[in-house]
Formats: sequence, structure tokens, C-alpha cells
Amino acid sequence: MNKIVFTSKLLILFLSTSLIKAQGVDTYFYSAPFYAPGTGAYIETYLAFAGNSMHYMKNKDSALQASAEVTMVFKNVDEIKEFRKFKVVSPYLPDTAKRFPPFIDQQRILIPQGIYNFELSITDNFGPDTVPPFKLKDIVSVHFPENDLSFSGIEFIERYTQTDKKNIYVKNGYEVIPYVSDFYPKQLNTLSFYAEFYNSSKVLGPLEDFMFLFHIQSSNTGKPIKDFSSFQKQKAMEVNVIFKDMNISKLPTGNYYLAIEVRNRDNKKVAETKKFFQRVGSYVEPKIMDIAAIEVQQTFVSQFTNRDSLAIYLSALRPICDLAENRFIDNQLQAANLKLMQQFFYNFWEKRNEINPGAAWKEYRENLNEVEQKFSHAHKHGFETDRGRVYLQYGPPNSIISEPNESNAFPYEIWHYYKIADQTDKKLIFYNKSLLDKDYQLLHSNVKGELSNSYWESELYSGSGNWVENNMGTNRSKAREYFEGK
Repeated sequence: MNKIVFTSKLLILFLSTSLIKAQGVDTYFYSAPFYAPGTGAYIETYLAFAGNSMHYMKNKDSALQASAEVTMVFKNVDEIKEFRKFKVVSPYLPDTAKRFPPFIDQQRILIPQGIYNFELSITDNFGPDTVPPFKLKDIVSVHFPENDLSFSGIEFIERYTQTDKKNIYVKNGYEVIPYVSDFYPKQLNTLSFYAEFYNSSKVLGPLEDFMFLFHIQSSNTGKPIKDFSSFQKQKAMEVNVIFKDMNISKLPTGNYYLAIEVRNRDNKKVAETKKFFQRVGSYVEPKIMDIAAIEVQQTFVSQFTNRDSLAIYLSALRPICDLAENRFIDNQLQAANLKLMQQFFYNFWEKRNEINPGAAWKEYRENLNEVEQKFSHAHKHGFETDRGRVYLQYGPPNSIISEPNESNAFPYEIWHYYKIADQTDKKLIFYNKSLLDKDYQLLHSNVKGELSNSYWESELYSGSGNWVENNMGTNRSKAREYFEGK
């Protein structure tokens, strides 16, 4: 059995937020692919359980312990390539315990390279039989080209120490305890991570000098955040190991990407990878003096001389704004200073396209017009609706399933994106509870940073009390079959 450990950072995490709510069990999961020369590709899976959401059983010594049954299935097309079924138990606690700290599990699974449909099922072994298991589906890609540069997955970590020990947490002479989340609450001020880089000696040359650049990027602009970049020089090897700590104490609240670039000796970027994370931190107000110094007379915003029209354009930026920009818009809509509104509008687009900010705005305005036509209704502009916001933020979905008249359900749509940034096979469910024309609200999704609602099915079918009473936890609805791809 793998060593089960308590984690102090996860205790802070679970006190700060609920993660994947499994009908009574709070858990979080992610995975990362790696490659070991001479052995092959493998996947590491990371699970964290909120101890206070589990049911505990007392043993003969009056000690308390929680237990979960975990099933993992990796399918290629319809063929099962790897299957794991195992039990995860918490450390023992005294029967007088008042606090039940989180605990984690890690697996290391050898698997051929390929693209897999991954299925995860988790059952609280001591929970009531009426509670169905938590289920998760995802797409997992394992690809390490033999003669090209590639990265492993990025593993967020709680701590790492050099060791001679041998256990599931040891990689390349270090015991690496994972941080099993992509959410960093305000109490956590360091983002630590581990990754591996392959074939640099083969591609760049043995012991050739090169450099890793580390950036924290805005998820809205894709550009590095000032003061959150660093570098690390290494020599080319078969496997280059990356350990890095980044201070995020002053990183504002928002959605971000941790990006790793590789630059050769000519400073040319030859490889890149990134991983999403969320931060709840301090709020940083944009500096009015900096914005007020911007000259806009000879720019595209000089045409915006109507305060009311510009106010609508500013509001229409919200789907692609960060928190600080949204707060600034709030303030400017109240102050209604036309010149400062123009200056902010220009600065907003210049940050996204330094060469031609007007072209960036023109492209976005075309999307706004399309969203207005498709999703606006009597009470909201298109960009103010949930579907409009998602469309502007992620672009048009690859496919839409629309069910306006399913028996026992409110009208709903399921949007499917093949890829959103570093995420694959992502879906969002919108439903029309008010039954007003086009008034669809986001109900549930598996997109990072979006609403995740464990009880979405009961809400979607809440118009039919009999269906909910007779089917929840037993039968799969048509909407769930659509969402899970069955």
C-alpha cells in the first residue's frame, strides 16, 4: 500500500474552498504524463480527499479511519489499455478527533503512448449506500517523440527533499509530495512545481547550454505578468529536471497559466508548455496616473465621443477582462469621465496587441455583433448572457447539442470544445429555467475556472419532481449521456 500523508497546504485549501463535490465527498484529481528512458511512458495520478467529508469507521483499537474505493480505466477507442482498482485509506485518528485533515494518494501507471479516454470512479466505503459513486471522465494524452524535444506534465508540489529512499513519491533522487490542486488561496504564497524536459542532448547537443524561462501569464491576454518571471540555466541532457519555487504573495486574484519556455544558446524559443491555475490574492488597482498619461487623439478611440456608447463598449469587455480591469470599469462607469474611459479602452487593447490595438478591437467587435444577434434578449445584451460571455471568452464551440423540448427537463444546450488552452474535451451545460426566449444560464461545466455543479442534473430536471425522486442516483438522464459522451 502506498504511503498516505497529511498535507498542510491541502488543509488550507479545503478550508478555503470546496473542490470536486462527490455528493458528500470533497476530492480533487489530476494527472501528469512522464517518460523514463529504458522503461517507457507512464502516468502519475494524484488524488486528494477532504478528511472532514469522509465517513469514518472505528477499528478494534478505537481508532478512526476513512476508506475510499478508486477505479481508473484508460481506454483507447473502445479497448481497455489499463485498469486499476484500489483502496485509499486515511491515516488513523483517535476516536476523540475533532479535526479530520486531508490526505492524498499517488499512483504511477506504465502505459503505451497514445490518447486515452480516462474514467475515474470514487466510492466512500463507509458512506451510505444511497450515495452514488463520484465519476469523472477526461481525455489523457501521452506523447513523447523519440527525436524531438518534449515536456512531461507539470506537477504542482507541496514540498520536495533530496532522499535515498524508495517510494511512490520519489523521482530522480527527490521525494516530491504533490499539491493536488490548481487553486492557490490567499494563505499560500509560494507556487512550487516539478517537471521534466526530454531529448535536449539529442536535439541541442550534449551538454549544450540552454535556458528555461518561467512566466506567470494572464489567462485573458496570454502575456506574462510583470514581476512574475525568472530563469534557470541548464546543460542539455537526456532528461533535464526542473524544480522551481515562485513567490506569488503579490499575485492578484485571477486565472493564470504557469508557462515554461526553453531558449537555446541563440535565445530562440524551441519548446514551451503551460499549466492553468487559479489564485485568490490581493486586489491591485490599475494606476490611474499611468492610464491618464496615454495620448489617444491620433488613435482609433478618438472616434468614441459619445459617453453612453463608450460605456456599453467598456461593459462589453467584461468577458475577457481580469478582476482588476473589471473593477476599473466599474469605477469609470460611475465616474463617466469620457477621456479616462477612452484612455482605458485604448490601454486595454494595446496590452493585447501592441502593434495594432485597433485591429484587435475590430476583431472583437465582430464577435460582439455575432453574440448580440445570437444571444441577446429583451433584458440583456448578448455579451451579458452566459452563452455570450462563454462565446467571447473561448470562441465558438466545436459542436452544440440543443434540447428545447425534452420531456421533464428545462430547455438546455450542451456546448463541446475540443480544446480550450491546455484543456481538452470540455463541455458546458446551459439551461433556460425562466422559459423566456434565449434566457439560458450556465448550469454546469468541466472547464477549469467555470461553474462545477454536482447537482446540475436535479436542477435541470427539477421541473419534474417525480423524475428527480425516482431517478437520481439510479438512472442516467439523456443530458448526462450527452455530457459524458455516452
